[in-house]
Amino acid sequence: MTCPAGYTFNTSEPRKAPFAAISETLEPGQRFQYWDYDIMWTEKHLPASRLEPLRMIGDVLADSALEALQIKTGEDALKALREYTARPEGDQKSLAPGLLMKQLMTVPEWVDWEQVRRGQEVYWRYCFFISHALLHFSLAGGFAIPKITKVLNSTGYLSGKRTKERVLETAQFILDIAHSLEHLQPGTGCGWESIIQVRFLHAGVRARLSKISRAHSKYYNIEEHGVPINQEDLLATLFSFSNTMWRVMDERMGVRMTTQEKEDYLHLWRYVGYMMGVDDILGATRTPERADACLESIVMHLADPDAESGRMCSTLLTHMASKPAIPIHIIRAIGLPDPVKVHFAMAEHLLGPKFWKVNQLPTMTRPYKIFKHLFLYLLLVDLWLVNNLPWWFRIRSPLIREGQYRMIAREIGRKRTQFELVEVPKEGGKGFEGQESGVAPHDDIGYQTEVAVEAVEVEAEAE
Repeated sequence: MTCPAGYTFNTSEPRKAPFAAISETLEPGQRFQYWDYDIMWTEKHLPASRLEPLRMIGDVLADSALEALQIKTGEDALKALREYTARPEGDQKSLAPGLLMKQLMTVPEWVDWEQVRRGQEVYWRYCFFISHALLHFSLAGGFAIPKITKVLNSTGYLSGKRTKERVLETAQFILDIAHSLEHLQPGTGCGWESIIQVRFLHAGVRARLSKISRAHSKYYNIEEHGVPINQEDLLATLFSFSNTMWRVMDERMGVRMTTQEKEDYLHLWRYVGYMMGVDDILGATRTPERADACLESIVMHLADPDAESGRMCSTLLTHMASKPAIPIHIIRAIGLPDPVKVHFAMAEHLLGPKFWKVNQLPTMTRPYKIFKHLFLYLLLVDLWLVNNLPWWFRIRSPLIREGQYRMIAREIGRKRTQFELVEVPKEGGKGFEGQESGVAPHDDIGYQTEVAVEAVEVEAEAE
């Protein structure tokens, strides 16, 4: 099938995650092997039929506000929201922006600020472990979820040469959230502002892909993939930042958070989720046990690794190793570890050998496996110092925070990102912000979105 702009759509039959059907037949107490993990089904777990309805629910408040504000590409959505809601009520043609702002400025009764502060402290205690678990497990392994990667592919968000920049923008988002309580205060906090900007970014993606879906369901089919960035996707993303971290640390890094640390860290992300538009009707973020069960249920419902997910994982890890401090040819000439293979070795270890094999990714050689173990040992030494020398924790955490902010600013090459929805690259033209994209149309999947948008406009003019 082709659209008026000439793009050929993929009409192959959609695959279903292999464990989705199994979840309908499991009984509490049953154990089963899920690739590299042993799972026991409990009453807190959810079959696919309970999760599927979440895929048709978006974020009504943000979507309605975005439509009323008529945000243009590259515009600061939070600034527009503030300016609109600052007008006299009689001058506000829509109630949607005001309703969204009211929700954003309201702190739920269940929020315990002391627990939020402790959750931020948990992040800084385990920051090195969390950052590697996030990159090499959550982001790399997340490509095994086709219904989520369909959105990433359709927007070009993690494709092409800007992959590393995207990941660093995510790192800035996490640093803003973990910085301090002041950063999370409604209306004034830097972290609070980042959350709202990302929420509007999600709303913009939903609006764009939903429009395309109505015109060309073979490009993005809501019935097949669900509403773009729906409630299940939002929960999965929230879990990738929270309980996935302690699961990976425990099972793959030899580090175990205490029950109190898990509760505190989850409480931090529960508050973030509320501000992000997560409508936790399942109560999945209330306790670590419920969060773990829901995480396993979502992964069973959605995960379906194959060679394509492996290719995307490989692209992510390769781009993250770009621009090392020492030029790559010098690294190889003097026998230092290849940074690309270091990333692969860490991801292989964290994702597990079976999952790695299903993704058809290459096994790293013994020297890189040894280097990976040595690196993890150094992280354990740092954690021992943090737990046994309070003064070291007080000095080290702000230094790491400032160093990471500086590194992100240096790599991105501009001031703090505002998470705007920007134009995707066009064939033969300029890329983001007027720079040459340097990526052929068939390599940068974001180009497909531009073609489909043009097709929608063509049909609209014809009507």
